[in-house]
Amino acid sequence: MSFDNLPDLGPAFTPAGEAYSLWAIEESKKAAARVRVEFDIPFGGDEFQKLDLWLPRERSAKPLPVLIYVHGGGWTRGYKEWNGFMMERLARIPAILVSPNHRLAPRVRYPGPLDDVIAAVAWVRRHIGAYGGDVGRISLGGHSSGGHLAALAALRSDRLEAAGVPADFIKACFPLSAPLDLRLDRCAPGSMREKLIKAFLERDDQDREASAQEHCMRATTPMLLAWGSEDLPEVQAHGRSMVAAMEGNRNAVFEHRILAGGTHTGTHKRFLEPNDPYVETLCAWLAAPPRTAMS
Repeated sequence: MSFDNLPDLGPAFTPAGEAYSLWAIEESKKAAARVRVEFDIPFGGDEFQKLDLWLPRERSAKPLPVLIYVHGGGWTRGYKEWNGFMMERLARIPAILVSPNHRLAPRVRYPGPLDDVIAAVAWVRRHIGAYGGDVGRISLGGHSSGGHLAALAALRSDRLEAAGVPADFIKACFPLSAPLDLRLDRCAPGSMREKLIKAFLERDDQDREASAQEHCMRATTPMLLAWGSEDLPEVQAHGRSMVAAMEGNRNAVFEHRILAGGTHTGTHKRFLEPNDPYVETLCAWLAAPPRTAMS
């Protein structure tokens, strides 16, 4: 895939989502002209098991921190190419951006998309050193459903270890405007949220297992949670309940931010705003990850 050869995944769920998609592609095209990019590196055999590697234009003599960032799209659509615009800010650290695709529901259902994110993390562990990445400073994040998959991957150390990734490999996690509670009994019957979750899950009874907030007691990776003050109502509720769940784990290292005026897509666009406080905190964590008991 490339900017000019993206698969047709159908229309976005809302006009705002469609506008965001077009905006992210155009801004990422601009960013690609100012940095180095390697598109479509495979980490599996499926056409969606590929990642893009965004690197600063100037090569560094020292290994660079790495952010693996997962696109949104309600698990059923979305492109890794949406994330390239973030490199405008990350290049100033400097850092490396890894943007993976994952197989999309309903063609591939849970845990397939989660396994793809973990496979991308495993690829980074094996290969990022050859591109100048620091294997001791690997962070994982994502926007919307990508934030959900990132949080779940960071929390599921058992699945990471099964893929050959040490439990302490991910040094920080950044879920942004993420749906973190997939329990179907919390959905309005027939709502878009219910439809997307049912499309994502192989079985309805996986809704708790697939909810990031259900795994907070095993949290060891520092986490910076964020959502917008004007975000989707369920996302705001999930953020608050995730904070409460993390507070129940005295070993958890986490902070949260409510981004003033931030809409669901607008929170991601903040990476292009000069000196945005949330983005500055994320970059500081990326460059020097918080220490934990496992550090």
